[in-house]
Amino acid sequence: MAVDETRTKELGAYRVLGLVGRGGMARVYRCQHKHSGQIVAVKVLELSADLNGLALFEGEIRAMQQLRHPYIVPLQDYFLSPELAYLVMPYFENTVADRLSVRLYAPREAAQALAHLAHALDYAHSLGYIHCDLKPSNLMLDGRDQLYLADFGLAKSIGRRHNQQAAFGTPLYMAPELTEGASADVRTDVYALGVLICEMLSGHRPFEAERVTDYFYLHQRAVPPAPSQLNRVPPALDAPVLMALSKSPAERPQSAGEFARLFQEAVARLPEAEQRWNAPLCERPAIVLKPVKSGSGLLRELNEQSTHLRQLEALAARELQPASAPPQRAKGANQALMVVLGALAVALAALIIYLLLR
Repeated sequence: MAVDETRTKELGAYRVLGLVGRGGMARVYRCQHKHSGQIVAVKVLELSADLNGLALFEGEIRAMQQLRHPYIVPLQDYFLSPELAYLVMPYFENTVADRLSVRLYAPREAAQALAHLAHALDYAHSLGYIHCDLKPSNLMLDGRDQLYLADFGLAKSIGRRHNQQAAFGTPLYMAPELTEGASADVRTDVYALGVLICEMLSGHRPFEAERVTDYFYLHQRAVPPAPSQLNRVPPALDAPVLMALSKSPAERPQSAGEFARLFQEAVARLPEAEQRWNAPLCERPAIVLKPVKSGSGLLRELNEQSTHLRQLEALAARELQPASAPPQRAKGANQALMVVLGALAVALAALIIYLLLR
């Protein structure tokens, strides 16, 4: 089902101009309609795709046929056969991922982008579709920097249950419930929106890891750092983002539109200069993560976010802190005993931290 991008080929009425990108089951080509001359993007299912891959591809076509919205990339054409399967969309030069590689979003820009994206998602949710793969490379940008939602290849029906072995989506943006077998619902996309907005403002996602299972663990168990910890983002924007990143779907905004409203209200309270100011691109700062506390709401931990490192460093110190003025220096065996006990206390505190974050 794939074509050789090294030579000009034809896909029905479309002439292949070049490869744009590839994923696990498909490639996207820049093509030109042979008669109209229109430049389009053609997504072609890989020849190696199995029946499940074909079913997902057909599901994406069905979703795009139903989803007609100003901020959703429309389906222009498609073709399905045992030998070849492709769908045709408008061609966009850039994505939000391209934009973030050169310039971050100012709070006001992020609020506008989120408003449009939330409008598209609320519409999709109203028709029973959960996107389940929100990420910068799936957000197209036109020449005016207008955002369009693309790629419903992993979209799922509201309420459908999944197990950890069948977890789907991109681990960097995946809501914790998807890795635990819970049902996907609108709040699954809200979590991914929280990751997206954090990245658009700061240039960094809340969590970084080397293995997929590490991402699963961090999304499930680690308290996310606030955007203001990752870059020079106004701290007033931390609360709505962290609310969207709550481990419990019940503690998140209950719709994409609600999250967009809360974020817009936070932006509106900023001074005009801060609303328009873009944080600079920067290296990810060193942040010590801590485990989420059982039964605690994420918003109740907001004030603790900026002091992760100091709190963890102080833990061992508190173990040795005397309750009152220190007594006279002990001598002989007593002095040696105090040194040993102090060392054991430090080691115990370090072990507790390691076990909690392992």
